[in-house]
Amino acid sequence: MQFFEGAEKVSWYNFVWHKHYAIRFSIFTWIAFKNGLKTAQALAARGIPVVTLCAFCKTQNETQNHLFFECDFTFSILKCLLPRMSSMLLRPNLWQVFCEIGEQETDKILTSYMYLTMSAMVYFLWKARNDRLFGNTNESIETIIFKIKRAVGFKTSRTKCFQQLQNMLT
Repeated sequence: MQFFEGAEKVSWYNFVWHKHYAIRFSIFTWIAFKNGLKTAQALAARGIPVVTLCAFCKTQNETQNHLFFECDFTFSILKCLLPRMSSMLLRPNLWQVFCEIGEQETDKILTSYMYLTMSAMVYFLWKARNDRLFGNTNESIETIIFKIKRAVGFKTSRTKCFQQLQNMLT
């Protein structure tokens, strides 16, 4: 497309549009990086009356940083899927998690796989949040983790190193 020709790449381009990206997950991650998710804080700032408490923990106001990963609920999912994140001194936000993955000394396939896992996490956490708010469905941490693992497994099932990647998530 000529419309985007010559446009400057953003610093997080490779976090979203990596080798194994899934369009559905990458779009939500792109929106999150652009601060475009309609969190309670964003809606309240526009004068829309909403309940501002986090749909998961119900103790803090819902902001994008709280949702990704200041909230105990979402941080538990992050630690389960990417255990290395539990060694960080402070709770990371979405940007910090992707940067940490990018700085790890791993091969490109594994890095791409971790980016895919993170993008799936953004998608499924946002979906679970909306299901809680609008569908009266309260999925457990285990159910959300299962959905993320299943989606990532399906996306990577046709790759050469599928078994190695699956072992990482089990």
